[in-house]
Amino acid sequence: MTTTSQPPTVTDKEASRRGRLLLAGSAVLGPLLLAVTVGVLPYGTDDSTKEIVAAIAEDKALIQLSLWGWALGLLLLVPGTLAVGLLAMTRSPRLGLWGMAVFGTGLLAIATTPSLDQVALGGLEKGVSQEALVGVTDGTYELVVNAVPSLYFVAAHVVGAILLGVALLRGRIVPAWAAWVLILSMPLNVVGFVTGIAVLTVGSFVMLAVGFGAAGLVVARNGTGWTRIS
Repeated sequence: MTTTSQPPTVTDKEASRRGRLLLAGSAVLGPLLLAVTVGVLPYGTDDSTKEIVAAIAEDKALIQLSLWGWALGLLLLVPGTLAVGLLAMTRSPRLGLWGMAVFGTGLLAIATTPSLDQVALGGLEKGVSQEALVGVTDGTYELVVNAVPSLYFVAAHVVGAILLGVALLRGRIVPAWAAWVLILSMPLNVVGFVTGIAVLTVGSFVMLAVGFGAAGLVVARNGTGWTRIS
């Protein structure tokens, strides 16, 4: 006995359109939230632990807001990365798959690692002295269970973004300039964090939003290129 698939209904088409828009939106909003989060930090990423703890103590409300922004940005980047990766795989299966896997696991690694802001803010809320918090935060990050995921994130989000950009470039899925913006975004991100130049760090996340956004436009219009078999 053979069966035939039913043509998509108006409801199915509308649901598909909404899904595409949500994926495309998350690909852009995720990086933009990270850009805003980094941009409002009251300290430099190259500051000492002592300076960072002091800055957090002076503006707890802002740090709490930035932590929420960072968490939401990472959550949105997960479906955004999935959408860009699946799109890249339609023309460059291996590069797209590796880029999606490496970048995605990099996000997972940093999400499972407690941030300095979280540790310091939690201690300050309980009345722990700044001097004690400096030792606690340094000790926390010296733990292998935290150091390894942090180092993996640094490597993975750079390599993953490059692989995704190259896959989009080779497949001619997005304009070449957009692919190159994506390729260069996360190496610039590392430079910004290491040097403490906030403009570079913020700009790198905006570049990621532009690169992912170009892919997101394709997803919004045509989907990821993967079809459901019914």
